[in-house]
Amino acid sequence: MEPAKQILVSSVIGFLHDELNSPNLSEERKESIEVAIQCLETAFEVENLTHKEKVDLLSLINYKPKVEVTEETKIQAEVHKNKGNDFMKNSDYDQAAVEYTKAIELNPNNAVYYCNRAAAYTRLLKDNDAIVDCNQAIKLDPTYGKAYGRLGIAYSNLNKYDLALKAYQTALKYDPNNGMYETNLKVAEERLRANAESGGAPSGNRQMPDISQFLNNPNVINVANQILHDPNFFNLMSGMVNMSGAGGDANTSGEQPSAVQAILQAGEALHRVISEDPNFYNNIASNINVRRAQGTQENTNTTDSPSESGDHPPEKEHKDQGSA
Repeated sequence: MEPAKQILVSSVIGFLHDELNSPNLSEERKESIEVAIQCLETAFEVENLTHKEKVDLLSLINYKPKVEVTEETKIQAEVHKNKGNDFMKNSDYDQAAVEYTKAIELNPNNAVYYCNRAAAYTRLLKDNDAIVDCNQAIKLDPTYGKAYGRLGIAYSNLNKYDLALKAYQTALKYDPNNGMYETNLKVAEERLRANAESGGAPSGNRQMPDISQFLNNPNVINVANQILHDPNFFNLMSGMVNMSGAGGDANTSGEQPSAVQAILQAGEALHRVISEDPNFYNNIASNINVRRAQGTQENTNTTDSPSESGDHPPEKEHKDQGSA
């Protein structure tokens, strides 16, 4: 007998032997199982295969009981979805994913819940999980443009630009007027061309950009100067300085000092922005070029008015808002 068949027969017979040890089994059923074991051994001309390699057959069955969706559970699911959206707005992506999961458990037939959780997973750098959720959303609604768009973001984050390009193309098919998809599609095409020219291949892992080129870019220095004049950033830095001056760095409990935590949180936030928007650098350069074309010079304009305060940078329109 072929090895694969031996393993299969051995696994079935092993399963039946395990069932014989079930405490809730009646004598009649035990007798039936014993007959079944004998029949298998006779049919395949095997005996005492319990010593052979076996597979846990039950572990291979991915069974999920069908959830009965009622109007009441739909309402409850929407409540959890809305909570998830609020957490997304507050950048609490872990809790957002938890709420979207609760919504899915109550109504697993709603593509929006999977798509929203995919956005949370992307923010948490869980791109493979985001891909699974996007594909499930697409399975439920094959014309859901936003699911394809978020699928493209996840693939881009993993440097799988060929798959990202296909996802963005499909997203534009169902949502042709979406500027974010158009921009991200162009970026994917550029990255594919760059990889082809350099002979590189997608790695399937997130990769940080060349930080040296980024820091030496005069456009970035200009933007950094604007950030330094942002009152929110000033308050953050002032708080860290105060914590440091108050002895915040002296911590004998083994925990990170509050100032260090704040710096790490700021760094994580910037990393999320860069990871979420593959056109981050191009948008910065475009923003600076536009300002230069308009004759903007250093120290000639103020940033007091809301429209120029920097609270709504141009690159934001290319970012996924994270919920629906």
